[in-house]
Amino acid sequence: MALFWTQLASLLGPPGQAGPPGPQGAGVPAGGNEGQTLRKRSNSDYDSEWVQASPPSAEQLAGAQRYQWWDTSDGALTLYIEDGVS
Repeated sequence: MALFWTQLASLLGPPGQAGPPGPQGAGVPAGGNEGQTLRKRSNSDYDSEWVQASPPSAEQLAGAQRYQWWDTSDGALTLYIEDGVS
């Protein structure tokens, strides 16, 4: 005979009391303003910072194999993608 969930639930005892809260996690750093993005500062875990988004320069795009950047600060989505074609 197959057991249904309601039958299994009746085998459980009453729920216990909630335990104490755990320690605060690393999370996202506090702060950040409109138009800023969160970026990694290094390869270390949780090492991030808020920075002002800006379009890539011509030097950054020149010779890049793949470069992507997007901006939504003016309410529109602007994409910058290096496709290797001049």
